[in-house]
Amino acid sequence: VYKNKIMEINRNSAIEAVIVLNYPIADFVAGTIVFIDYRARYKSKELSDIQLSAVERMCFSHLALSLFKLLEFWERYHQLLPERHHADLKELNKKIRKKGVENFRNKVSGHILDKKSQEPLKPAEITNLLEGLIGEHADTFLNWINNPSANTYPNTVVSIVETIRDSIARQYVITPDEIINSE
Repeated sequence: VYKNKIMEINRNSAIEAVIVLNYPIADFVAGTIVFIDYRARYKSKELSDIQLSAVERMCFSHLALSLFKLLEFWERYHQLLPERHHADLKELNKKIRKKGVENFRNKVSGHILDKKSQEPLKPAEITNLLEGLIGEHADTFLNWINNPSANTYPNTVVSIVETIRDSIARQYVITPDEIINSE
């Protein structure tokens, strides 16, 4: 009875984990595609600098929040991951930390004041945090997250998260109905 209870708890946690991973996958795809679409509109003069700047803040904040969720996912669900995916998610989380995602989330996306100084960030500070997040070029960052023409494992965030989600679902024999109809 005890062993069955543990298996049930693990399976329920695995269903949660699959559900949790579905959201950032969709968010990564949406955040990258929306920015690419709006940047093309900007280049064709449909949008102003101010409009593109607003879309940029929205998309990159959205992507940073979604990346941060992977750090939280590791803390809560790493024991459910098939062993072969531990190193890939750990490496991805290492890159997420190196990009300063948590700092960007805390200082730019999540709050109006810097907790240390208790003042709003200056535009130059926001730009520095954004550059730390995206690196040299936005396209490199976007393609690292979601490359629609080449989302091959383990080269993009989307491919890693999809592969892990699918592996957990296979390992615990989770059906799509269990995800859609979960309470």
